[in-house]
Amino acid sequence: MASWGRGRETGAVGRCDILLVYGPDAKEWCQYLQDLFLSSRQVRSQKTLTYRLSPDASFSAKDLNFFLSSRCVVVLLSAELVRCFCQPALLPLLQRAFHPPQRMVRLLCGVQDGPEFLDYFPDWVHWQELTCDDEPETYVAAVKKAISEDSGCDSVTDTETEDEKVPSYLKQQNLPLQTSPGNLMVVQPDRIRCGVETTVYVIVRCKLDERVTTEAEFSPEDSPSVRVEAKLENEYTVSVKAPSLSSGNVSLKIYSGDLVVCETVIIYYTDMEEIGNLLSNAANPVEFMCQAFKIVPYNTETLDKLLTESLKNNIPASGLHLFGINQLEEEDMMTNQRDEELPTLLHFAAKYGLKNLTALLLTCPGALQAYSVANKHGHYPNTIAEKHGFRDLRQFIDEYVVRSRRERPQEWKCTLWS
Repeated sequence: MASWGRGRETGAVGRCDILLVYGPDAKEWCQYLQDLFLSSRQVRSQKTLTYRLSPDASFSAKDLNFFLSSRCVVVLLSAELVRCFCQPALLPLLQRAFHPPQRMVRLLCGVQDGPEFLDYFPDWVHWQELTCDDEPETYVAAVKKAISEDSGCDSVTDTETEDEKVPSYLKQQNLPLQTSPGNLMVVQPDRIRCGVETTVYVIVRCKLDERVTTEAEFSPEDSPSVRVEAKLENEYTVSVKAPSLSSGNVSLKIYSGDLVVCETVIIYYTDMEEIGNLLSNAANPVEFMCQAFKIVPYNTETLDKLLTESLKNNIPASGLHLFGINQLEEEDMMTNQRDEELPTLLHFAAKYGLKNLTALLLTCPGALQAYSVANKHGHYPNTIAEKHGFRDLRQFIDEYVVRSRRERPQEWKCTLWS
């Protein structure tokens, strides 16, 4: 059966701005996109609903009318959803529902694009296409582009005079516009990946004077502010190279001389935080990772081997602190408990029974310190493994720890277990 998601009420559903269409095997990606659109200041005001479609689904006239009234339809193209296209009774209705093409966006979830889809949907080449490897900003920009084209204007705010102020190079990249209180119109991107050189563009409502020095001040929550020179792209647009900062919320102020022109908050994030957010939002992180790596059917052993080989080829020489822990000899060992459920990669591997990955992690510099970290429930990697039904992994970890304490006693002097 087809089923509606968040936002449906008894009776008529009513028009929505963003409709996510997904199959049973793309549930985690659907949840991720819901959370992304809800948290994004670019599209959080747009009403988002979901529609689960399976090969045996019934598709009513009311459903079709609702599809046609949605401003943007995002199709999560997974193996289960593709099976729906092969149903003779369902395909004609979907051909009408997925039209016109300018409001259609497809996200490839474990399925490769190919010419066979033109047989199902003649306008297929005119759909916007996304992949699982795209950045979150790309998903948001695609949705905003579809909504703006549906409304017949160049931005969701439907403000022509503001759009005329946007430089051509931003339009070519389909960067989204956002109207917010005060002098700020838009900041793009508003999420910056740590360690990656990024140029931030800020568009303001007031006209800036090129004769006055323009600067940007980045103020992290727990470190000193950094003030850098900005460049005027035109009278309303400022560009600035974002400084290298640690992850977290950062206040950004634009100065024209000594005058604060606008202020907003941007987010610096690490790759591990992005992965952690994805996994924390997934109902089954292992299945989610299998889908991301195109492991079909889902197989924990195959995932275990893939992750182990990847880590083996990219392991940092400085140890596991890059995976979420600091060397614990610098801390009070009696307070060695973290607020997270899975504070290190070793805890994650233990919880999901990834034996090969666990074995490799235990040989890495810093592994014994990671072993000594308790999660928010007071559990260690060995007890986490047993708690989730992997008694053989618990035994393996315990035997390794006993052997390493005997062979490398110096490494245990700084741990809670000495």
